[in-house]
Amino acid sequence: MRCPPLLLRMEISRPNVKGYNVFWLPVFLAWIVLAAIFLALLPLIVFVALVALFFGFGKSVILFVPLVCNCICNLHGMEINVESRDRIMVLSFR
Repeated sequence: MRCPPLLLRMEISRPNVKGYNVFWLPVFLAWIVLAAIFLALLPLIVFVALVALFFGFGKSVILFVPLVCNCICNLHGMEINVESRDRIMVLSFR
């Protein structure tokens, strides 16, 4: 399993101007907060999954958690380029 991205690199530059600004944002702090929220909601998720078993879609409720974790872990290495007339921004998960 891949590990989730720990840093977000945000690069902002202007066309036809030399130089750019780079910001490093610690995303791992958000993962700590999200893990705490997940642990607090875990009893509710288990209860909903048990109730959903009676209606036939409990398996999809249970498999939703690994799906979200897999999506978060696959953010590692993703790069987003946003261009406008006066600014270019590059977001890169590392």
